[in-house]
Amino acid sequence: MKNMGKIYLLIPLFLAVFGFSFFLAFGQGNFFKTDKSGNKGGSAIARENDLKDKSADNSKNYKNIMDNKPVKILFAGDLMLDRYNREIIERYGASHFTQKISSLFENQDLKVANLEGPVSDNRSVSVNTENGNPGHMKFTFDRKSASDFLESSGINAVNLGNNHILNFGESGAGETVDFLTQAGIGYFGSPLDPRNSYIEKEINGIKIALVNYNKFYKEDLENTLNKVREAKSKNEFVIVYAHWGSEYKLIQSQKQADSAHLLIDSGADLIIGSHPHVVQPVEIYKGKAIFYSLGNFVFDQYFSEDVKNELLVAVSVSRERFDFTLFPLYTGRDGSLSLSEGEIRRELLERIAGDSQAPDPVKAGIREGKFSLKIPAGS
Repeated sequence: MKNMGKIYLLIPLFLAVFGFSFFLAFGQGNFFKTDKSGNKGGSAIARENDLKDKSADNSKNYKNIMDNKPVKILFAGDLMLDRYNREIIERYGASHFTQKISSLFENQDLKVANLEGPVSDNRSVSVNTENGNPGHMKFTFDRKSASDFLESSGINAVNLGNNHILNFGESGAGETVDFLTQAGIGYFGSPLDPRNSYIEKEINGIKIALVNYNKFYKEDLENTLNKVREAKSKNEFVIVYAHWGSEYKLIQSQKQADSAHLLIDSGADLIIGSHPHVVQPVEIYKGKAIFYSLGNFVFDQYFSEDVKNELLVAVSVSRERFDFTLFPLYTGRDGSLSLSEGEIRRELLERIAGDSQAPDPVKAGIREGKFSLKIPAGS
């Protein structure tokens, strides 16, 4: 029994010795060793530095991924929220127009349209007028309708350089600029500020400029060419949104073509056209696309199939190529837009392809609704 008592007394001593040996073997390395930065002490500091290194690596990896991610842009034509469209909004709400095609606006970095008139507090003079009436072509959009439409569609950039933005004078255009600024909507082409002829966006590490050309305001093409050159000197890609051409003409004019070529020669990488109210052909000039007219977007015209057929163009922009997807739309009598199907879709794409000045593979792609262009060397 005496021997057993001695053994019990030795157990705590044994545990103490074992614990101290364990500390020397393992704990000392954690508490007293020097880390890579020369800091003593502690595994906590070493672990913190490791986490910082991993966080920095993750940030670099994320930046690399984003820098290699294309920029997605959706272009639409003329947007007009007055006259009969004002009545439609009162009846169904502003989201009515694009409700059936809302999915097209998802997962796009930029959604751009031509705002065909001012957003102002002026009373409408075009409601219930007939063609030929002085007020029939004079537009103003009320703030709530414009706000509701832009929010529901997700349009986040608008072209102001057109033949209706000054329908209520400079004060109406000024109200428009104030409204868009408050709403956080990008805009370019304001006739009130020459510096607003283009805006710049950096998305996924790619710098893009959106430049307005307004054939109906001072007709100063040379000034626009200079703005394109200026924008190109600061951005990787320049896209021109042009308001030009003749209404209801299915083929671009020679003047449109000449202007487009000069714009590309000056540095434009893509041209999107509006104003004719009908869809016009595509031209590939020096490896770059010209969409002469997308036709209407939201407009109260129903007098022919040509004005009811529209086109949205989605562009995926990378440093290697531009990928285009064409979405033919059709305007219903109630103003609602839907994706064209069957013969209506086929006929529109066939007409565009047949009239386009483009290589055969591009024409074949237009008929299918998709084509790609590699970035020309030296662009």
